[in-house]
Amino acid sequence: MDDKLWIYIASGAAVFVLLLVVIIRAKKSKVPDASLSHTERMFTSVLEKAVGGQYQVHCKVPMPEVLQALPEQSDRAKSKALKPIRNRQFDYIVCDASTNSVICAVELDDHAFDKKRFKKQDLFLEDICQDVNLPLLRVAPQNGYNLVEIIERFERTISSALTTGAVGQQAKHRLSVVEQYLPS
Repeated sequence: MDDKLWIYIASGAAVFVLLLVVIIRAKKSKVPDASLSHTERMFTSVLEKAVGGQYQVHCKVPMPEVLQALPEQSDRAKSKALKPIRNRQFDYIVCDASTNSVICAVELDDHAFDKKRFKKQDLFLEDICQDVNLPLLRVAPQNGYNLVEIIERFERTISSALTTGAVGQQAKHRLSVVEQYLPS
């Protein structure tokens, strides 16, 4: 009887330890966002590696969380400025990991249908990003991504924004980038 009790206790302890290991590993590993397509999940992984530990990648970010109406406007003017971006989102934004300041937006151009409609959306996105001086990295979907190429394109995108700062430019859309992105 004592041998059986010892076996039950040892088995229970082993199951407990195994369960604890599984829980710890599950917390450490990122669970893929169910709202992302297979292509988006694959690209997210590559983008996170490409930007490195100094930056953080956020997926499917509503534009109003990144862009704000210029503060000197009336409430009505602010509402009018935010209206075109109200139901839109960035595929990705990259933020400085220590300050949460927005570094750039990333667009995964994965529209295989209705190219005319998406062309209009792409032009709007480019116009907004240029207007608020937010660097935009566009990437075509692929079966596999060249990490070195994505790193180089990311670095070129953010460095070109530093050299072509739009100082004194009047914002056509009357919007600006928030100082810190705070995910909701």
